[in-house]
Amino acid sequence: MNKNLAKELLELALELHEQGETEQAIATYEKAIQADEMWSVPHYNLGLVYKYQGEWNLSYQHNKRAVALDPENEAAWWNLGIAATVLLDWRTAREAWNHFDLNLEVSDEELTMDLSIVPVRLNPDHEGEVVWCKRIDPARAIIYNVPLAACGHRFGDIVLNDGAPEGYRIRNGKEVPVFNELQLLAKSAYSTYSIVAYTEKQQHIDKLDELCHNANVEFEDWSTIRILCKQCSEGTPHETHDHDLKAENNDEHHIGFASISKDVLTQVLVQWRTITLYEHSDLKLELNNE
Repeated sequence: MNKNLAKELLELALELHEQGETEQAIATYEKAIQADEMWSVPHYNLGLVYKYQGEWNLSYQHNKRAVALDPENEAAWWNLGIAATVLLDWRTAREAWNHFDLNLEVSDEELTMDLSIVPVRLNPDHEGEVVWCKRIDPARAIIYNVPLAACGHRFGDIVLNDGAPEGYRIRNGKEVPVFNELQLLAKSAYSTYSIVAYTEKQQHIDKLDELCHNANVEFEDWSTIRILCKQCSEGTPHETHDHDLKAENNDEHHIGFASISKDVLTQVLVQWRTITLYEHSDLKLELNNE
């Protein structure tokens, strides 16, 4: 055991990782482990690298070793919970979350909780659309908005979320943390559709929302989406946003829908035209449920 060498190797691995030399960093972390097999930190750091690579078996192994060596390492427990969730190891996931005062029964049964409604940033390395989701355990959330098709996600998809807040949004007057998506876990049965509704009256848009709700079709007025700069998206957006790209044309509303049945959605639109006497563009399939 050579603790001094292990520390030197750990510092070098951190530098390599910051420089984008990931494979060299991994090899150096492994050398640090060989130098001091009883030190939890290199295991945690390797588990972290593998988490962001989506290498869940390796992340699981190193985080599990990290908590065995240091049971007080909360970050390793959290990442072990995430990896165990992906691998469907519910017993280990439950054990991990219990270190955060959840008091779960330790069993092999899948977790189905009702924690809160939180914002999750989809595809954080690319478009970075933030949507509201229902957390069903600390690492999984169900999308409750109708995301833009460009992000490749649908209403009802189950996503794996990270545990570190990356910015905040306001809900019911309170700040709530934004969590980044790590990966898509399960696709929903919903397809995404869109139209442009030609009306300047908000009550007509509200009527369309009501008709959709009654038909179990999800509705989203994409015209109200704010496109934020990275700094504000990962902070707390304010009302006078300097980079707000919200649409200014109040006569056209770009509406997104999530529906299992195209026929049901088509009937909703027929009802809307009959009631309001206003028109919309052709119904467009944005993202199917395959």
